[in-house]
Amino acid sequence: MAKKKARVRLIDTTFRDAQQSLLGGYLRTDEIVPIAAKMDSIGFAAMEAFGGATFETQLRIHEDPWDFLRKLNNATPNTPIQALVRGQNLVAKRNFSDDVVELFIKHAAKAGVDVFRIFDPLNDLRNMEASIAAALKAKKRVQGTLSYAISPAHNIELWGSLAKGLVNMGCHEIVIKDTSGLLSPQATWELVTALKAAVKVPIDVHSHCSSGMAPMAYMAAVEAGAEILDVAISPLAWGASQPAAESVVAALEGGEFDTGLDLEKMWDVQHDVEELKRRHIEHLSPVADRVDASILRYRMPGFMLEDIYRQLDASHATDRLSEVLEEANRVRKDLGYPPLVAPIRQMIAAQAVYNVTGGERYATVTQELKDYLQGLYGRPPVPADHELRRLVLGREEPITIRPADLLEPQVEGARQQVKKLGYDATDDSVLIQLMFPSLALDYMRGPQPEHKDGAGRGQGPLQKEKPAAVEPAQPVAVQAAAPNPAPAPPAAEFEVEVEGEVFKVRVSGTGLYVMSAPPAQASSGNSAPPPPKVGEGTVIAPMQGLIVKVPVKAGDVVKLGEVVAVLEAMKMQNDIVTTVAGKVSAVYVREGEVVSPNQPLLAIG
Repeated sequence: MAKKKARVRLIDTTFRDAQQSLLGGYLRTDEIVPIAAKMDSIGFAAMEAFGGATFETQLRIHEDPWDFLRKLNNATPNTPIQALVRGQNLVAKRNFSDDVVELFIKHAAKAGVDVFRIFDPLNDLRNMEASIAAALKAKKRVQGTLSYAISPAHNIELWGSLAKGLVNMGCHEIVIKDTSGLLSPQATWELVTALKAAVKVPIDVHSHCSSGMAPMAYMAAVEAGAEILDVAISPLAWGASQPAAESVVAALEGGEFDTGLDLEKMWDVQHDVEELKRRHIEHLSPVADRVDASILRYRMPGFMLEDIYRQLDASHATDRLSEVLEEANRVRKDLGYPPLVAPIRQMIAAQAVYNVTGGERYATVTQELKDYLQGLYGRPPVPADHELRRLVLGREEPITIRPADLLEPQVEGARQQVKKLGYDATDDSVLIQLMFPSLALDYMRGPQPEHKDGAGRGQGPLQKEKPAAVEPAQPVAVQAAAPNPAPAPPAAEFEVEVEGEVFKVRVSGTGLYVMSAPPAQASSGNSAPPPPKVGEGTVIAPMQGLIVKVPVKAGDVVKLGEVVAVLEAMKMQNDIVTTVAGKVSAVYVREGEVVSPNQPLLAIG
């Protein structure tokens, strides 16, 4: 007689990945916690509700992510809380030192996280070591995650090797994380079967319904031996989210893969989540809330397709969409076939747009692309194109060590910075200062008057010890790169001198940002000349953005490929290089100025 298989366990993603995929992460603590309390009796293996991009979004809507975690933990005594952690990046998009990783994991565990799902965008196990070790030290369950991708570099042997490496590090479960919705039933069957043979730990399959294949892939997964599936309550399921919990429970009910969950307990919760979705209907992405079969054609996530179209629309170049989609796959090949997960997919999308609209491939490159080729993101599946690396890096050699090994300890410096600003240096505030310094001051100020739309501000837990000392240099640089245009409480304005130039700065409830660049000084002859018609030696802006730096001046001699301007756009710094050699005859823009697509920046020759 055949042995009856163990029940399939379900992990609910409604309040992390699901709401992030469909609503942008805008749900609030007082909306989530009462529904989560009802869900506590359903019997989910875990509730993924912390980490990822929702951490930053909570700060931006003036919610306290740590307070949310504690309240959620108290409301769900029977259901483990799960966090998504991007390896050495944690919940941000850059590497942190090991002492930051250890403090973040330890603090999250203390506040209520029971399961840590840890991944790296490049599947570089070195970038996952510190966070896995910290979670094990906190005596929490650890899921080692494979960022699924399709490419010549990604084969069964690679996946098996990565899974073994994660289990050797101490991971209790292996997750196949398919953020693009590219897992077909056949590929799922083959991959799960291979992983079951390679490692003796449970396998979890996580996919998005973007392409329409996820429900079929889930069935293939359990038939191949997967023990865990990720789902969401139906109003926030489907589309760019996960398959619906109710549908998966019903589909498996009564068979050898029965989940054992009671559908009757879900209907009341389903109603509440539906009401929540209607309340936030203005945040619902029409692109995310549907199946897009073109994902299968281009093998790109729906959000990446949307990013590309939006960038082209801003440059009035949507007629070049097919060219950019082809170029994106070329760029990905040049970079060593990295998985198309954040933040890599944004970097590839931006570079593909620049390569097509700029007239020459890699004439404009982002700082992120430089860092990637330098090895600061980690090790790609296969080495990046040697010629591209030489073009972008020149004689610089990429690093071969773990990127975080280049970082000095950061926790104590951040703690001193918080104290210098005049606030209690609690772990809550220190970690937010480290993760998102441009949002930290607003968080630390605590409760503010309600906005006109009635949305209250977060309950910042910190008590101010003395008036905050404004240090303009660092916040100005941060906010110049990411200005926040949201409505704000009354603000104060200052003139700040940075490297001999005066900038007008506004300090408001949303933080610090640059209002204007240094004023033109006609008397000294420094006023920018009006730009002429575009000629052969004219360097133009590839898209709308903020001029962060102009390292050359009229009269300077520049070489072919030399950086002549740095443009901040799409949250990335882009080096603008010259495609001709010669003398700079005129500079038409200033640092701190916002420019439009195809606007002349300077002339050479």
